[in-house]
Amino acid sequence: MKLLTTIAAVLISISAFSQDYVEYNEGTFSSNGKELSLDKVELIMKQYRVPFYRARLQSVKKQIRNCENKFRRVGMLSLSIIETPVLALGTGLFGLFSLVSADSGDMVGAVGFGVITVGLASATAYFPHLAYVHSTKDRCQNKVDKLCEKLVEKLNKKIEAKYKLLGY
Repeated sequence: MKLLTTIAAVLISISAFSQDYVEYNEGTFSSNGKELSLDKVELIMKQYRVPFYRARLQSVKKQIRNCENKFRRVGMLSLSIIETPVLALGTGLFGLFSLVSADSGDMVGAVGFGVITVGLASATAYFPHLAYVHSTKDRCQNKVDKLCEKLVEKLNKKIEAKYKLLGY
């Protein structure tokens, strides 16, 4: 009888866990076989107190808007193509300013120009990636999928942690 009770408790805990578990597949969220909207996912994330859930959801919503609107994608692509050489030029220019400031003994100016140089260099490296991501709708959708998979992963970790805390 004790074994039967233990088996029933395990089965109940597994079914309770699987009811809240959220999955993402091909642009749709689902839980227990039912499709969920992004607003419902937001409520679940709030319920399980997923850290930074609003920021995560906003980045997903923003990327979805960028992918669905062709003019946004083309605008981001154009901006990236135009800005990359401008930022590369700025990187070299501020690097030169940094060297001149260091030679003249102005360490505050050298550090300041150095920080600006590093920022411009990182932006120079990021903009071609941004252009690649927004070059086609499929690549843009891949970015949405990656963001959603990370979001679901964080959510499911919190759900799993709650059930471990409750002893299931």
